[in-house]
Amino acid sequence: MSQPELPEDPAAEEAAPTFDKEAARARYRALMRSWPMRLMFIVTGLVLVMTWVLAFGSAYAPNVEKLPGHDITVGVAECKGCHNSGLNSAPRYNHAYAPTCGFCHRQGLPDQPLSGRAKVLHALR
Repeated sequence: MSQPELPEDPAAEEAAPTFDKEAARARYRALMRSWPMRLMFIVTGLVLVMTWVLAFGSAYAPNVEKLPGHDITVGVAECKGCHNSGLNSAPRYNHAYAPTCGFCHRQGLPDQPLSGRAKVLHALR
């Protein structure tokens, strides 16, 4: 077995920096300026903008929970059919992106038959 080669000047070995801060900063800048990071920034911005748009839409959209036939079990196709058929009381359905009415509008639960104690409490009101 041969002996491993040792550096001839141990002081020169110790003088070399163990961490190059400038090189690390350059790598970080290159990473942050790369196209995947810019794409992630754009997608994050779009998600935030859409969140704000939908939040404002749901804050100012009228409640439909007290209207008959507007509970959460109604499908979107039914909503579009009634609203776009020209009913006088229903506005045009101009936001086709919504997966349900409850996406923006406040909707109630479907009417459930009362049983037992709930009937008694409802009768006392």
